[in-house]
Amino acid sequence: MHHFAFKYPLILLNLLWIPLWVFICFKRWHSHKFIPISSLRNFPSSSAHPNRVPQIFRALALSALIIALARPQGITSHFQNKSGVDILLALDLSSSMQIPDFSINQLQRSSRIQAAKAVLDEFIRKRSHDRIGLVAFARYPYLVSPLTLNHPWLLKNLERLNAGMVEDGTAIGSAVAMCVNRLKNLKAKTRLIILLTDGVNNFGDVSPMLAAETAETFKTKIYTIMVGNDQIFPVDEQTLVRMAEKTGGRFYKAYDIHSLQQVYREIDQLEKTDVKMNGYNEYSEFFPTLLCLAFFLLLCEFLLKHYRFRILS
Repeated sequence: MHHFAFKYPLILLNLLWIPLWVFICFKRWHSHKFIPISSLRNFPSSSAHPNRVPQIFRALALSALIIALARPQGITSHFQNKSGVDILLALDLSSSMQIPDFSINQLQRSSRIQAAKAVLDEFIRKRSHDRIGLVAFARYPYLVSPLTLNHPWLLKNLERLNAGMVEDGTAIGSAVAMCVNRLKNLKAKTRLIILLTDGVNNFGDVSPMLAAETAETFKTKIYTIMVGNDQIFPVDEQTLVRMAEKTGGRFYKAYDIHSLQQVYREIDQLEKTDVKMNGYNEYSEFFPTLLCLAFFLLLCEFLLKHYRFRILS
């Protein structure tokens, strides 16, 4: 949004004196006879006075100077929608997430990680006003994206993730601890961690429950999601339930892409955002341009006064 304004508009009242000054000058000019300087070489310099044309340049110069002192500014307003919710997504990249036991429909199958990425993509796009970050984990957690409103960039980082791309393992506690550490000092009204995993915590120095207790201390809610067929690999469902309950979140199970979509849609409904408009103004100053114009007009007056015209009383 672009608009124009004066920082000191009252200074513009001084422009009212310019027409009065010009009128008085015109009255004085009425009794004078103007001739080119080439015809005045034999007259003494004391009889020379400025012509009306140089005086008009002076009036324009004064007008430009007054307008410059009023500080005209071009203002570009930038607005950005922001909510009071910060969300960190914790995504399991252990090798078991490659198991193709998720059904897309009756004919197609998908791996757990591909289904999770597709549903997370949808979730991120729907939460356009929230700051969202991404932590991936296997044996160790690592930050894929800090909290950001630049969701296209976040989605590109999500797309490049694949199960088995890092050293194998499942460090649930360490991943949640990293999320809490990224959220704890923020001023957001609501802080969420959405943890998606298909296994049991088997690596890391932080236990899942200790991480959950820390999250509770910093008023951070954890939603835990167990994906896949728990008959194939063991899942510590009890710990995931306790983590969610400890922090005021919920525990979910998802065995296909439809149920996983329902989980994230429910979380989306439970954690509605209060959107507010944040903005800032970018200013373009016209003072230097007008000041240069005023000096240029004064230079024109000087040249015309001393080298082009003389006035004879």
